Amino acid sequence: MKFKEIKFKEGYIVFLLAFMLLGASITVQVRSTVTMQRQAAEILDTDKLKIQLDEKIKTGEGYKAQIDEMETDISAFLAAPDNDINISTKNELDYLKLISGLTDVTGEGVLITLNDAEMPESETAMDYIIHDKDIYSVVNQLKMAGAIAIAINNERIIATSEQICAGPTVKINNNRYAVPYEIKAIGDSEVLYEALKDSYLINDMLTFKKRVTFTKENNIIIPKFANDINGLISRLEVINDENKKNQQ
Repeated sequence: MKFKEIKFKEGYIVFLLAFMLLGASITVQVRSTVTMQRQAAEILDTDKLKIQLDEKIKTGEGYKAQIDEMETDISAFLAAPDNDINISTKNELDYLKLISGLTDVTGEGVLITLNDAEMPESETAMDYIIHDKDIYSVVNQLKMAGAIAIAINNERIIATSEQICAGPTVKINNNRYAVPYEIKAIGDSEVLYEALKDSYLINDMLTFKKRVTFTKENNIIIPKFANDINGLISRLEVINDENKKNQQ
C-alpha cells in the first residue's frame, strides 16, 4: 500500500513538473512572438520614416535647383546690355530702382546741417548735443512735407534705414558718423523750407543753442543706397495671389 502511494505521489510530481515546464515554454513563446511583432513594427515604422525623409530631401533639392535657376536668370537679366532687355521691362526696372533708392538722383530741395551747441561748462551735456532722435525728427518732418529723396551724410535713407545712437556718434545704415550731420532732401524747396522754419522740433533745438541751419538749393545730388540690400530682405518672402487664397 505504501509502495503504491509513493508511486502515485512520484507520478503526480512528475506530471506537475511537466505541466509547469509546458506552461513556462508557452509563456516564453508568446512573449517572444509579441517582442518580435513589436520589433517588426518598429523596423517597419523606421523604414517608412526613412522613405519619407528621402522624399523630403528630394523635394528640398528640387526647390533648391529651382531657386538656383531663378537666381541665375536674374543675374543674367541684370547683367545683360540694354539692347538685350525689353524696353518696357527696363523702364519698369529703372522705376523700381528709382523709388527704392537704388539710383543717384538730383533735383531742387533743402540742405540742413545739425551740430552740437557750444556747451556752457555748468550745464548738462546731454541737453546740448545732437541725438539720434533729433535726426529722426528732422527726417520725419521732411517726409511729411513731401521730400522724395533724403540722405544723411550722403547715406541714402530708404524704408529700412535707422538712425541709432552709438555713444558720441550716430549709426546710419550701420555706419557711424559724428557731428556735424548734413541732411539733404529733394522735393519742393519752398514747401520743405517753410516746413522746417515753422517746425517746433527745430525751435526746440535752437532753444538749447544747438547749431541748426537750413537753406533752399536748386541742385541737390543724393547718392544711391550703397550698402548690401540683400541683408535687409533675406527673411522676407513674396506672397502671391495663390498663397493669399491658401492663407484665407
